[in-house]
This record gives sequence, structure tokens and C-alpha cells, in this order.
Amino acid sequence: MLRAVRSLFNPLRPDDYLSMINPLWTTRELRGKVERIVPEGSEAVSVYIRPGFEWAGHTPGQYVRLGVLIDGRYHWRAYSLTSDPDPKDGLVSVSPKLVPSGTVSPYLVGTIRTGDIVRLSEVEGEFTLPSPVPDKMVFISAGSGITPIISMGEEAGLDLTFGCRIGICHTCVGTLKKGRLRDLRNGDVSEPTGQAVRICVNTAEGDIEIEL
Repeated sequence: MLRAVRSLFNPLRPDDYLSMINPLWTTRELRGKVERIVPEGSEAVSVYIRPGFEWAGHTPGQYVRLGVLIDGRYHWRAYSLTSDPDPKDGLVSVSPKLVPSGTVSPYLVGTIRTGDIVRLSEVEGEFTLPSPVPDKMVFISAGSGITPIISMGEEAGLDLTFGCRIGICHTCVGTLKKGRLRDLRNGDVSEPTGQAVRICVNTAEGDIEIEL
């Protein structure tokens, strides 16, 4: 229908008028609206997005390129889709981890807000479950590569036991009640009382108390 409307406005573009009614209405690109942001530990979030009218769905293991406007310029990054492929609420999600030296992940983890509009690419990726699903499977991944594997495991009805032991998957997070910790990655000693900490990449400096 929107493409038919565009032909009526030719050679003008009706998208600017349509976006005043609904920012997701456009015939030139796929957009999404941020509906919810859920913290995943201290350095990651899940960003839930409502896609525009042309979202074709996805298969567990696939990814999407996300475009966000930072300082007047769009920056694009690829993220594995972490939402159910057939969500009841119509939302899709990505779960970026903070990379302090990066551009997009700090924005997604600390700056983006509910109601913001993002750009979306078509769904991409061939790293998906085979059909039919074999009786036995072995997955090997490193770092953030665990994300599509978890999605595929959940789709196959598997209860996966996993852990990265490098501070990425956030399966070993607890709240520090008292005491000091040494970061095993850089040797820094801190006292983040009341904050979420990852016990896989921190060690105690003396007596501590952690709520798991």
C-alpha cells in the first residue's frame, strides 16, 4: 500500500509526510522503534525493537545490521538476533555487550532510549539449524559467538549449560556486598559495593561477601 502511495506523489517523496504520522512508515528503508531496554549484567543490554511493516522474520542463528544515529551520522553494526523467531508481542531484540573503545556498543548500552528510531537491514546469516535437526550436535564458539548458538539451542528445545569464563556471557554474575576485588584481566583493584560483578574474571582481595 505504501508503495502505491509513493507513486501518487511522484516525483516527490511522500516518506517525509508519512513519517510525521508514524516514523516507521517509509518506502525507502526498514526502520524500528525501541520499545524496551533490559540490562543484562553490568556491561550488556537487550534492546527490544518493533520493526516496521516489511520485517520478514528470522531463523535462530541469524543476525541483523542495526543503524543508529550518533552525532548526526548513522553507524551500522551487525548483531545476532536474541528474540524468539515468532514473538507474541512482535518485538525483536539484540543484546550488545559494551566495548568501551567502540562507537555503537557504548551508545546502545548507555545512551539509547525507549522511543528512539533505528534503521534495520534485511536479516542475514546461514549459521542456522539444519533440517531435519540431527540427534546429536556439537557447537564450538568463542566470545560473543555463543549468542546464535544459544538461540538455536532454545529453538531445538535444549536446556544448554554454558559459560564462557571470560566475562562475556554473564552467567556468573553476583552482587558485591562488601570487600575488594582484583580484575584478573588487568590487575585493577576496586571496591564496587552494591554493583553486579562477574566472579569468573575477578578474584577476592581479602574477605568478601557476594550475593549470587
